[in-house]
Amino acid sequence: MELRLDGEPLPPLESARVESLLAYLLLHRDAPQLRQRLAFLLWPDSTDAQARTNLRKVLHNLRRCLPETDRFIDIGARTLRWREDAPLWLDVEQFEQALADGRLEDAVRVYGGELLEGDYDEWIADERERLAELHMEALGELARRHERDRNWPAAIRCAERLVGCDPLREEGHRLLIRLSGEGGDRVRALRTYHVCAATLERELGVEPSPETRAMYEELLAETAPVWGGRHATSPFVGREEEGDRLAGAWRAAARGGARFVLVSGEAGAGKTRLVDELRVRVNAVAVEARAYPAEGTIAYGVVAAWLRSRPVSARLPRLNRAELTELSRLLPELGGGAAPPEPVSEAELRRRLPRAIGRALLNAGAPLLLVVDDAQWADAQSLRLIHYLVRAAPSARLLVAATARREDLDAGHPLGALIGSLQELGRFTEIGLGRLGPAETARLAERVAGGPLDAGDLDRLYGYSEGNPLFVVEAMRADAPADTAKVQALIAGRLERLSPPAAELAGVAAAVGRAFPADVPARVSGFDERTFVAALDELWRRGIVRAHGPGAYDFSHGRIRDAAYAALGPPRQRRVHLAVARVLEECGGEAAALASHYEKAGALADAVRWHERAAGEAQWLHAHADAARELERALALSEGLPQGPGTARTQLRLLTALPAPLVACEGYGSARMARVHARALRLADRLGAEPEPPLVWSLALAALTRGEWAAANDFGARLRDRAERDGDQVLRAEADFVRGIAASWSGDLERARRHFTAAVRRFGSAPRGAHVLRFGQDTELIVRLRLAHALWLLGRGAEADRERDAALAVAQGSTHAYSRAVTWLWAAVDAVDRGDDAQFRRHVRGLEADLVEDAPRQVRVPMELFGGYLDLLAGRTGPGLARLRHCRDQVVHGEAPAPGLPGVATRLLLEGYSLAAEPAAGLALADEALGMGRGARLWEAEIRRLRATFLAALGAPDGEVDAELRRALAAARRQGQRAFEERVRGTLAERGLRQDRAI
Repeated sequence: MELRLDGEPLPPLESARVESLLAYLLLHRDAPQLRQRLAFLLWPDSTDAQARTNLRKVLHNLRRCLPETDRFIDIGARTLRWREDAPLWLDVEQFEQALADGRLEDAVRVYGGELLEGDYDEWIADERERLAELHMEALGELARRHERDRNWPAAIRCAERLVGCDPLREEGHRLLIRLSGEGGDRVRALRTYHVCAATLERELGVEPSPETRAMYEELLAETAPVWGGRHATSPFVGREEEGDRLAGAWRAAARGGARFVLVSGEAGAGKTRLVDELRVRVNAVAVEARAYPAEGTIAYGVVAAWLRSRPVSARLPRLNRAELTELSRLLPELGGGAAPPEPVSEAELRRRLPRAIGRALLNAGAPLLLVVDDAQWADAQSLRLIHYLVRAAPSARLLVAATARREDLDAGHPLGALIGSLQELGRFTEIGLGRLGPAETARLAERVAGGPLDAGDLDRLYGYSEGNPLFVVEAMRADAPADTAKVQALIAGRLERLSPPAAELAGVAAAVGRAFPADVPARVSGFDERTFVAALDELWRRGIVRAHGPGAYDFSHGRIRDAAYAALGPPRQRRVHLAVARVLEECGGEAAALASHYEKAGALADAVRWHERAAGEAQWLHAHADAARELERALALSEGLPQGPGTARTQLRLLTALPAPLVACEGYGSARMARVHARALRLADRLGAEPEPPLVWSLALAALTRGEWAAANDFGARLRDRAERDGDQVLRAEADFVRGIAASWSGDLERARRHFTAAVRRFGSAPRGAHVLRFGQDTELIVRLRLAHALWLLGRGAEADRERDAALAVAQGSTHAYSRAVTWLWAAVDAVDRGDDAQFRRHVRGLEADLVEDAPRQVRVPMELFGGYLDLLAGRTGPGLARLRHCRDQVVHGEAPAPGLPGVATRLLLEGYSLAAEPAAGLALADEALGMGRGARLWEAEIRRLRATFLAALGAPDGEVDAELRRALAAARRQGQRAFEERVRGTLAERGLRQDRAI
């Protein structure tokens, strides 16, 4: 149910009962409805009194949900009725009126799905069935009208919708077979029969009717198939306990508790088959996606397959324009040829896209079963989306069932992270499949054979199969000798008995991928239509492939695909991959898949081009690891290209693009980033080319991270020169930001203030979004807080407070989580320097609120530092100091993920030693800090002041302590740090007072 009032959408009604009552009044608006009858219909199992009480509560809730209820509903003491004079547009009424007028196109357009889908009240069932029947009759008649006009595409679309409405109704399949054949698409006609036969076998355990088979045989009459039998789906034997557990998880989810179930086991254990059996057993909207290792990782690939599935895609028109725009990032066909949506920041994408995907998947109303097969190959973005669905909609009637091989889950695999997080929420179940026992192996073998087998043969079969179901099935189908030891050999033997065209087609399809659209191998094989149809049908009948998804086939098992691919041999594999790549390029295939095919074909220049494009597409979706991997693969392949200026320019372009995804994965201080920068500079120097601004900016940030302030300032100056030459205000602001950071860490606060002030001023003349998209951070937030910190150190407290408050106010409204986090981070550092513990706690709470589970190290490490400092403030001295020491060791002796972080860590640990009254450790750290650089110089005055207090606590002579305080005072004056200068003077004054008292 979707409600609009004066054209504006209303929020969903708060309960199913409110929805049912309103729906009944709308559908029976021709007469008043007795309250007593309504109560009985909606609560048939309750007493009369309880039912009437329930009705009064629902009416009360309806008044709250529906504005101006009395304008639409006449609520009397004994009856309720939708007012005759109330303005109303009702899809059911429009549908039936269009049918009565013979406007079939309008009727099928209005029919957006089953009446109140997902609502199982008894009163709805008959009306739902009646309207659905009318819709299917309209589709059939409309298809026949188009047939008479010989408008085959339109007729086929209607017939496909008809099949989608009721896949078990053979009339729809027969109509689609006939129309496809008459329209000259014999491959579509054949696939329709394959889908029909597989559906009837899976759902009902029956074969198509003689009438449907006759159409199939007529379709193949001229192809002279070489083999007339057909392998039925493998029998399902054993697994009773596992099946019951999976069904139990489904029942729990269907009651309103979203869950994730992993079915794990070795290859051939029957993981996919167990989930398929659940799909047959339950009344659910079920959609499937498979992940594949060989075709190149595509961000959101699994999610896109779900969205393109027939049950989900049919519901997409229900979404609003903004949601469809977001989904068009994954499904370009939704854009209707319009320009793609604007690129957005990573934080904004993570806010918008999962919400739109969730609406698309969960708006059916009915319980939903999402299947992802071979989840060990699934992309990280899809796995993160699963976590979002289960966490953000815990009461959704949703079960995500995944199959995976545990042995392929290495450390750090995103599926492992998903499992761990959902385990903590109590929403994860794992069902492990072992091998079959001797009795179950015998049952499976005899069912495949169709009769009893000799006990000795069964013992030998169990001995060499060890109860692996795939091995048992392949052994029986291949009639293999008892000493066969490997399932791959059995499968290869079965492939050898194919006709030459079918064997050729199997190899071509295997090169396309485990799942393949029929038209691609048809074009690559070069077969005429009759030969192709016969070969494809033979593969289907022998159980090599099965119909899968809209317009596609899939190998029935990954090992069968592997054997078919191996049978091609390396030279033939390369030729087929090249042909596949060219066909996919003409059809607008995925960039990652094209790159993979061109690479396997040995066409290096094309492979480099498509890897680079795949990286761009991944970066557009902020799939940083995928983008980095694609660019690095392109670089590696470019080494095989003819060496010269052209190849060098290509490599420089790739190296310029690589830092953007790398920094999101590892930060600027990684060794990998350093290698990229060094190689890019060498190439630019060799070519005599000026490095592009993104590379220079990356070099600047890397230099800042390493504590090389002079080098960073030089890179900032190069950015300034390029910005002034190009008139680029965005780049000019970033140049001032870089130079201000370099000046700040080197202790030149007045110069830092000038650069920060200039950057803030320039942000007013350039849109914030441009900064975020080009440089991966909302720099205005960060630079304002750094300006506030510099102003406070310079003794300009009122100005500092204004800038700090402005930065925090803008951060509150920003959608860029990383930049907000860095703003909170620097606000916390500022609070430590001011000695304001209350403000420090407040800013850390803000940082915690922005700390997403996969936040970069630039944020996670400071958060751990602040956690240690909070421990100290709370009196937990031992744990607090331990956390501070551990974090400092990480960033000082390891890889610092952000500029100046070693100095921040040192500053906090020194303050911690002061709070904990540990002067010996504090003195040792102060001595180290004075010589370390890397950001500590900014706090030289405060380090020397603390060093003097540690010396005093350890009983050092007054002269030594006072000399250190005078050095602190000189450092504060040299850097213009009036705030720290006043603090040192205060310490000197206190010491003088104590000395006077002692005298």
